[in-house]
Amino acid sequence: MISFHKRVKTAYVSLLIVMVVATVAFPILIANLGIYLRKKPLDIRESLSSIPTRLADWSQHGEDQQYGAEMVEELGTPIYLSRNYKRRDEMLNVHVAYYTGIIDDVPHIPERCWAANGNWERVRGYDGVKPIAIEIDGASPSDVPVNRASGEQYDALSILDPVTGVVQEVYLPVGDYQMTVVEFMPNAADPKRRQVGGYFFIANGRISPSARGVKNLAFDPTEEYAYYCKVQFSYQSKIADRSQDTLVPEFLEIVEDVLPSLIPELVQCLPDWVEVEARRDSPPLISKQLDS
Repeated sequence: MISFHKRVKTAYVSLLIVMVVATVAFPILIANLGIYLRKKPLDIRESLSSIPTRLADWSQHGEDQQYGAEMVEELGTPIYLSRNYKRRDEMLNVHVAYYTGIIDDVPHIPERCWAANGNWERVRGYDGVKPIAIEIDGASPSDVPVNRASGEQYDALSILDPVTGVVQEVYLPVGDYQMTVVEFMPNAADPKRRQVGGYFFIANGRISPSARGVKNLAFDPTEEYAYYCKVQFSYQSKIADRSQDTLVPEFLEIVEDVLPSLIPELVQCLPDWVEVEARRDSPPLISKQLDS
């Protein structure tokens, strides 16, 4: 039978006590500091399929795409919309994917997925983070508290519910509209034909143009809840101007045409982050004992 020295036993017991105390005390300390290592999920308010079939001059073409189980697993969420819109001979794919409560890498972005196609050549020089110039009709500064994380003021938009006839205010995400743009040449034998993709994220009421940036927004340790939504556009066409060697400017014009119609509809689907922040800032209810 193995026998340990008394000092070893004492050290072992002391270590166990420290571990037990730390296990109990650490979550209490974290909670008192207002740090949330696990995020609570937030349900979307409306199905993404409720986004209108017409956006500006673009109309839905065909049925919404339904992914198989393997693709859904790769996407990382079952809550998504992938829909083609058409304007004359032009075709634009609008893809929206919603994530909540998880801390993970953003799995499905064009520079990864399209690059996996060995026949596609990436075109560099015109890609990167691009500003988007959009103006949403009817939006104006709101009188609700500013976004806690950034200190920026929310813009509000009054929207009439076509079913109930009730006017409700929705709050637009804060931050500058920017998106990450990538360009590919699907067929080397046809170098003027290009496919361009662009995406940005809405996370906890804020906008980020990059996959790395969205994690900093959505998973702030001081936030109890977390969500992010990827908004992605894909467009394939042939460069008409022979003096040009990119389809990016044409793509950005299309995005700037569609977004003012899409954003108000999308924010009605996403969680109301103003309400989430108000919920956190509200003092706890204290029951009052009535005098007998």
